[in-house]
Amino acid sequence: MPKLPEKLSDIIKDAGLAEAQATWDCHGTPVVKHKALEKIAAHKNIMFDAPQIISCDVTSKEAVICVTGHMENATEWSIGEAAPYNNKNSYPFAMAEKRAKDRVILKLVGLHGDVYSEEEADDFKEAKPQNPDVSVGDTEQRVEAALEFYKNCNAARFEANEKRYSNLIKSIGITEDQYDAVMDAHHKRKKELGL
Repeated sequence: MPKLPEKLSDIIKDAGLAEAQATWDCHGTPVVKHKALEKIAAHKNIMFDAPQIISCDVTSKEAVICVTGHMENATEWSIGEAAPYNNKNSYPFAMAEKRAKDRVILKLVGLHGDVYSEEEADDFKEAKPQNPDVSVGDTEQRVEAALEFYKNCNAARFEANEKRYSNLIKSIGITEDQYDAVMDAHHKRKKELGL
């Protein structure tokens, strides 16, 4: 992955995250994971007002939400929108909220326009590496990679990587919470795939 902008790298480290677990490269543009942005917001004490619903149509799976956030003396707002033409999941309100909050976080920490959130567009998620390597990195990075893998792997990839993931859950350094998270994701995906 190309070198991250210095400001982004500093913010990620300051929040106690590893670059590999917080970002990926989308054709030369850094993309930050939603989970990492939530951790950055918590670390920076960003507070959010209740979201304002601008428009919604549950039947059509469309939601437009305005979110306002505050950090120290700064206030920013942004719109999050989700509709069938820009959102492939079945939870438009959750996606609209994620998009709006992520944009507000990026604005408040001074990164908006330089980097993107993974929730900005389904295109970013499609460009995301699909088979994170669970055999390298510390246990936390390996667990994160496993959880990402289980979100969207197909049956063939699930079965081909079974041994690598069973080795992960037998790791000496894995915590009980990490073990439970990997096992839950494993069983959920196995059931979804009908294996």
